[in-house]
Amino acid sequence: MLVTVALALLISLGVTAGRQGAIGTEPGTGPFPQGVVVVGDSITARYDDDPGSPEQGWWSFVGRHFDTEVRTFAQSGSGYQRPGHRCGGNRFIDRPEAFEGPAPSVFIVEGGRNDWATCRQGGLVESTDAAVQQAVDRYFDVVERSLPRTTRIVVLGPPWGPLDPWQQRRITSIVHTAAKRHGLEYVATKGSLDRPGRTVDGVHPTLAGSRALGDVVIDALSNRPPR
Repeated sequence: MLVTVALALLISLGVTAGRQGAIGTEPGTGPFPQGVVVVGDSITARYDDDPGSPEQGWWSFVGRHFDTEVRTFAQSGSGYQRPGHRCGGNRFIDRPEAFEGPAPSVFIVEGGRNDWATCRQGGLVESTDAAVQQAVDRYFDVVERSLPRTTRIVVLGPPWGPLDPWQQRRITSIVHTAAKRHGLEYVATKGSLDRPGRTVDGVHPTLAGSRALGDVVIDALSNRPPR
């Protein structure tokens, strides 16, 4: 089980602690025998795998539902083009360890919430559509090259709470369009975190929010991937 790092709740995803290489449930006998890998941001990183914990993560619900191991490679504040940890960390593309070892049954990309901004001189400025598009396309290229066709690749629409609805529409559209262009399975997450009681600060999930997001992913994985 994972140990939760206790920090103050802050609105920005860039200021909470991340956890990389976290291990979820142990290998089981479910439909995904090679396990699930998740690359993500604080929506993944700051949560644990303890049933009954108020910090149980969406990915923990998924792993336990399917009786499969989940490995997470996530860092708070990070995204497709934005480094995490207040611009001192890394981006999704900077985590080659996510592709090490036996290929997983499922590879999930969870993120995009932080990509409304980019790092510049130690601060944040609004990102351009072109910069986000380029970063998303580049990462999807890496994912496709690094995984065999037997791995089911799933791109989550950026899980987004009630804050910054314009940025939600902008970034989600970019990620969705790129996933379609690459022929990757896309799972919309709208409605999971943007309802009352689903976030602690307008961004990060409550237990109800993590469970709702997990349910979205469970529903998607329970169906055959679209051709």
